[in-house]
Amino acid sequence: MGRLIILAVAALAFAVACAEEDDNPSEADAFLLPWPADEAWFLVGGPHCDSLSDVCPSGATRYALDFAPRAPLTGFLCDPSENDDYWVTAAAAGIVRVADRSLVEIEHDDGIRTGYYHLRSSSMAVAPGDAVEPGSPLGNPSCEHRRGGTVPGPHLHFYFCATGGPAAACLEDRSSFLEAAGRSLSGWLIQAGDENYSGSLLRGGDTRTAALFNCSTDPDPECGSARNDVGR
Repeated sequence: MGRLIILAVAALAFAVACAEEDDNPSEADAFLLPWPADEAWFLVGGPHCDSLSDVCPSGATRYALDFAPRAPLTGFLCDPSENDDYWVTAAAAGIVRVADRSLVEIEHDDGIRTGYYHLRSSSMAVAPGDAVEPGSPLGNPSCEHRRGGTVPGPHLHFYFCATGGPAAACLEDRSSFLEAAGRSLSGWLIQAGDENYSGSLLRGGDTRTAALFNCSTDPDPECGSARNDVGR
């Protein structure tokens, strides 16, 4: 009888431990794809550094991914009115540390930041010090560039970083960038390809490969069998 009681207590303790584990989301669930849950955006750039070449400079971190609500990217879509219906959203709860000139950075409980770049400045819905929840709207994707000029088409330059200065932008401190590969968004595992801007997202048996084209269920002929549409 005593042995049965011990076994029952052990089983109860195991069940409680499992329940506690279920209440603590894994890293795969900690960060969401940074757009509304009912939308699919395109992975137009895999893990990359700031270089436009196929090979990053020595020591450079492939810290960022590029996502666009429409593909292929084209300057014809840079008109602000074309992007009013698309919103970049917070990937996790946190405090806004930077909201300035097309850039938002949010600091999370673990000290890691997520960065959201190429937002339309006039559409920004947050300010430094604001507390945000997962899915909070931040701004519309655009072609804006902090240093002047424009990028080829409206998209989100998304990244992970860590910095010791609350008001300092990671984007101004290249040493703060964290490798994108190995991290997850809505359970999609980020993998880097052989070249800068190449890579993929993996979840279960699904793969989404970075491409500049519309590689969805109605693909561009350039896509082959690849897809790059990504949803939650």
